[in-house]
Amino acid sequence: MSRTFYRILFSKTAAMRFTGHLDLQRAWERLLRRARIPIAYSAGFHPHPRIQIGAALPLGALGGNELMDIETSIACDPVETSNRLNNSAPPGMRIIRVDALPEGSPGLEKIILAGDYSAEPIEDAWPADLPQRIESLLASATLARERRGKTYDLRPRILTLALDGSILRMRLSLTAEATGRPDEVLAALGAEGVTVDVKRERLVMRDADDARPRV
Repeated sequence: MSRTFYRILFSKTAAMRFTGHLDLQRAWERLLRRARIPIAYSAGFHPHPRIQIGAALPLGALGGNELMDIETSIACDPVETSNRLNNSAPPGMRIIRVDALPEGSPGLEKIILAGDYSAEPIEDAWPADLPQRIESLLASATLARERRGKTYDLRPRILTLALDGSILRMRLSLTAEATGRPDEVLAALGAEGVTVDVKRERLVMRDADDARPRV
């Protein structure tokens, strides 16, 4: 049986802001069923749909250009698939495009390198000395942080960090070995008390000229 693979570019908007990664996975499973997409399933006593969502979004963050790979049991037309998904999508999810993938294409976990995030104050303002704090953070050799009782170094996970007007922009590592989180960066800057709107603008991938989604 021929195997067919597709990469879906989608956005996660405000209505799904507090939908966690596992719940998002379940939402996608329901959406694929509603849209009558012939998704392929794993073998065994407890078959699972063959879908893979890219790097998990932090809870509360929006996603402008998120990625998911699926395998279908028969070939599908990408444009028709996109339309059917959008017609059945719940509030907070919008499908931007669907692309066919050649068999043997590397999975998302192998090609996602980083995420570009933006953080903008909603009501409060950034500390007046935030530019100096950013400069000091970037000059640091290490940034010891603790997550789930384990200490780790945040500094190598921050690839870029800059203030663009009122928007804090950061590129954070998203590899299996080192994942950066926007909330940890804010805490390291001493700005964790500022209420912000966080959005992942896009995912940065290996071999970007071939793999990066075109919007």
